[in-house]
Amino acid sequence: MVDKILEFGKKILDRVKEWWNKFQPKQKTLIIGIGVALLLAVSILIFVLAKKQYVPLASCESTKEAAAIRDLLDGQDLDYDISSDGLNFQILKSQEADASLLLGANDIPTAAYTLEDVVDGSFSTTEADKQKKYKYYKESRMEDHLEHMQAITEATVDITIPDDNGTLIAQNLESYASVMLTLNPDVSFTEENAAAVARFVATALGNDTTDNVTITDTATGSTLFPVEQAYSTIEKADNMMMLKQEAESLIKNEVKQVLLGTNEFNQIEVAPNVVMDFSQIKTTTHDYYAPEGHDQGLYSHQEIYKSNTQEGVGDVPGTDSNSETGYDIEESTGGVISSYQSITDYLPGEKITEEIPAIGTIVYNSSTISVAAVRFRVVREDDVRLQGFLDGITWEEYKLANDTREKIEVDEDLVSLVANATGVPTRNVTVVAYEEVHFVDSVETPVAYKDIIQIVLIVIILLLLAFVVFMSLRTKREVEEEEELSVEDLLQSGQQEELESIETEQKSEARRLIENFVEENPEAVATLLRNWLDEDWG
Repeated sequence: MVDKILEFGKKILDRVKEWWNKFQPKQKTLIIGIGVALLLAVSILIFVLAKKQYVPLASCESTKEAAAIRDLLDGQDLDYDISSDGLNFQILKSQEADASLLLGANDIPTAAYTLEDVVDGSFSTTEADKQKKYKYYKESRMEDHLEHMQAITEATVDITIPDDNGTLIAQNLESYASVMLTLNPDVSFTEENAAAVARFVATALGNDTTDNVTITDTATGSTLFPVEQAYSTIEKADNMMMLKQEAESLIKNEVKQVLLGTNEFNQIEVAPNVVMDFSQIKTTTHDYYAPEGHDQGLYSHQEIYKSNTQEGVGDVPGTDSNSETGYDIEESTGGVISSYQSITDYLPGEKITEEIPAIGTIVYNSSTISVAAVRFRVVREDDVRLQGFLDGITWEEYKLANDTREKIEVDEDLVSLVANATGVPTRNVTVVAYEEVHFVDSVETPVAYKDIIQIVLIVIILLLLAFVVFMSLRTKREVEEEEELSVEDLLQSGQQEELESIETEQKSEARRLIENFVEENPEAVATLLRNWLDEDWG
């Protein structure tokens, strides 16, 4: 088995030698130089890629705190680096999570995620990775700011940033934020504080309103912001102005959603003026009816009085004292007098209905809505430069010269759309629209020095490989051309060389024999020469 392996290795070595002997000395030197350069380039690339990458872990205010962090990291065998002053720690990037958890378990704050961590991307970092880093940076920054409030012990912020697909509609979409707060029981936290936190989060996200912000108490699970809408809002409202603002906010969002859904405008501002009725009117209706089987209601009270007078003769009162009279008095002969009196109170059936209208109803006929819409006309610097409009002027000068705003005639359908979405009559709806130029500058992405080194090394390696392939093909072509020489030419050239060699060798051998013969037999040579001379002259 060992013999076979040795024999196989010997065959491979012989083939390599055979291949190597095909090259000329200059070619061999060139191949060796290229191989050394290629090996050096690959070594540099491996060194750059395999170099340890450290990220900031913690910044200490005292050497005592730094010593505690050092002991913790050494106890877990973590790979870290410390600055010359002994106060700043860096951890191996692959061990960042373990180190952060270790310091967090010991109540030691780690280094905050900075904006440099977001923009400092490597050659392989994509735009999606940068978006995730920016999202984490915003969350960490807001959590840090919120935890500085005395009423908040701990804050957790989760944000959702709409994907920027290059359209203007995506650029105008607002981000969402969900905030979980652990409150300090010793410090009061009111609805006004929750509204202030919501406004802070919305401003940090760049939102115009707090509509997309939700704040929840981790202890009770209750929603601190926003306050419940609809009827519960009316029950909890402290004044009429709060109800009016809630109604206007609802109408404003509805109008924005409807107009943005048309894809006609990129920016919409809505200003509703809602008229609400806060008056309390109590209306009572009495319906009367007679009991079944009666023409009138039942008696609740009845009184009857009767009086009778009998017959008799009566004198005229007061005449006894008068001796004489100056007038005639008719005497009464008597008669019968009868009197009757009846008082009756009826008790009819009664149905009482009381109606109290809802507090804070919207008076749509008196409410008004004003809408200002803007449509952007996108002008990109790259397109303008390709079209040749920047010949002789700068991009800034072009923007100043073309930064115009034109009014757009509004279709009646848009006014009807707003009116139907809100219930406000069309006569109370005003819509104005404009078209503005939106300039987009060329984006220049900064390239890190590491990326440049990697690109240069890759280009060098590719060039060296291409050169090696080219030289190999060239050598192979020369060998094939040599092999294409005809056999006859080879034979003729070989025979000619052999004949010349033979003639040269034969001539040298004859001369050597003659010289030896002359030296050994000079008399015989002289006799032979005399005989040749006698024959020629005879």
